[in-house]
Amino acid sequence: MQQATINFTAQQVRARVSLADKVRGLYRSVNLWLDAKSAFYSRIAEFEVTRRAAIRIGVVFPLTMVVAAVCVEQNPLVSITAMGVSGWIVYRLNKGEKGGQA
Repeated sequence: MQQATINFTAQQVRARVSLADKVRGLYRSVNLWLDAKSAFYSRIAEFEVTRRAAIRIGVVFPLTMVVAAVCVEQNPLVSITAMGVSGWIVYRLNKGEKGGQA
């Protein structure tokens, strides 16, 4: 029967990884995962969609719609004003993209 041995040097045993390095590595790996292509949403949309965009579409957008519905019910005057301002901002953005033609 064979026996396997693992040899460590004294420097490897003493080397410690700081908590900041571990957190940085975790942060980097999560960002890499989020920026990868989502096969399911990419098939549905017929263009490349990242996991980050899929999460925003699937979680953040419906949540903001619920918050908006609650705001409309609580204070309709503010909601109508916000809707007008949003429409004006979209109009200005579209005007800027068309080279001055609205």
